Amino acid sequence: MSEPAISVIVPVRDLRNFIGEALASIQAQSRPVQEVLVIDDGSRDGTAELLRDMAARDSRLRLLSGEGRGAPAARNIGLRAARGDIIAFLDGDDIWPKDMIGRQLERLAAHDRPDIVSGLVQRFRIFDASVPGPADAEGPSLPMASLAACLFRREVFQRIGLLDETLLWSDDQDFMLRAREAGLRIVIMRQIALYYRRRAGSLSQDARAPRDFQLLDIVHRSLKRRRQSGQALHLAPLAELIEG
Repeated sequence: MSEPAISVIVPVRDLRNFIGEALASIQAQSRPVQEVLVIDDGSRDGTAELLRDMAARDSRLRLLSGEGRGAPAARNIGLRAARGDIIAFLDGDDIWPKDMIGRQLERLAAHDRPDIVSGLVQRFRIFDASVPGPADAEGPSLPMASLAACLFRREVFQRIGLLDETLLWSDDQDFMLRAREAGLRIVIMRQIALYYRRRAGSLSQDARAPRDFQLLDIVHRSLKRRRQSGQALHLAPLAELIEG
C-alpha cells in the first residue's frame, strides 16, 4: 500500500525575516511531504520575491495569492488547491520539530484511525537551528487548539467544511470546536508538535481585548449549536485528550 500524500498549507504576510526558517522546518521533516502551498496574503516587505526565488529551487513549493483577506481565507485557498490525502498547516513564522510529520502520520495509521492527531505547543521568541529546539522556550509545552500542531485526514474538511473567513482571530479554536461537536476522533500526543513564535507585530499579539471578545463569541456560538442539536453542553478539556 502506498503512503498517503501530504499537503502543507502556509499562509504568509510580511514575513520575509521568518518564512525561510518555517519552510526549512518542513523540508527537514523525517517524513517528506509532497507539496507545500504558500499563500501570500498581500505582503509588501519582499516576502513574495523571496518566495518566488525559493519556489524556483524547490518543485514542491506552490505559490498562491491570498488577496489580502486574512489568514482563514488564505488557508481556505490552500485547502481548495491541496492534492494530498493528509492536510497540515504551518504559519509562516512558526517551526516544526523535525519528526512532527512522521510521528503524527504513524499515529493516524493506528488501528483506531483517529481523524485528527495533535501534539503539544511550545512558545518561543528566538529559534536556534544549532540546537534541537528554540533558544528561549517560554513556559511549559501545552495542548492548544492550534491547526499547525495537527495532521488532518482530508475527509475532516469534507465533513465539517472550511475555516470561518469572518474571523480575524481564533479560527483555530472555532474549527476544533466544530470538529469536536461533529464527533470526530481527536488525539493529542505527548510530544511537542509546534514551536509557536511570539513576536511584536504578529496578529496574535495585537488587539488583545478584541481577540478575547471574539474567542468568547466563538465559545458562545459553539454552546448555541450544541443546545440546538441536543448535545451535551460540556466538552472535555484538551488536557484530557492527551495520550500516554
